[in-house]
Amino acid sequence: MVVFTRKAMLRHPDAVSNLAEFTRDRFLNVVPETEIENASRLLVCSGKIGHELRLERKAKKDTHTGIIFLDQMYPFPEVELRTAIEAHPQAQQVIWVQEEPANMGAMFFVMPRLRRVAGTRQVLSIKRSESASPATGSRKAHEMEQKTILELALSARGLDHSVEVKQG
Repeated sequence: MVVFTRKAMLRHPDAVSNLAEFTRDRFLNVVPETEIENASRLLVCSGKIGHELRLERKAKKDTHTGIIFLDQMYPFPEVELRTAIEAHPQAQQVIWVQEEPANMGAMFFVMPRLRRVAGTRQVLSIKRSESASPATGSRKAHEMEQKTILELALSARGLDHSVEVKQG
């Protein structure tokens, strides 16, 4: 068994690969959207938040939002990401979603590269507001923030600007 995840995802069904996936020459740097055809907006994310977004999308019966996993940051998989985005020509928004605060996580590294890859599409971000700490220290506050991030990312009306979710 090979596990590249946090313990929280250890037994999660989305964190399991079938045997055929281990026969590939290499791991996928970008996991493209395969459930939604021709999405009108695309969420790009890495890690656990993507699995939570998939569950929330399913619960909301959303058929317009695609979710692309960026599983390798460096070297940046520009060609693979461009291919995953271009598979959805109707998508006018590409949104980076991270659960970490704005001053943590991969946002500052990913956003300029994502803008280059997205071309003329609007590129936005959803993340927690800047913080000295990666977590609020309160489980209840964390759950509220996480719920807000998921709701904003899957909002039917879309976004017209990047969003920070206040911590605490």
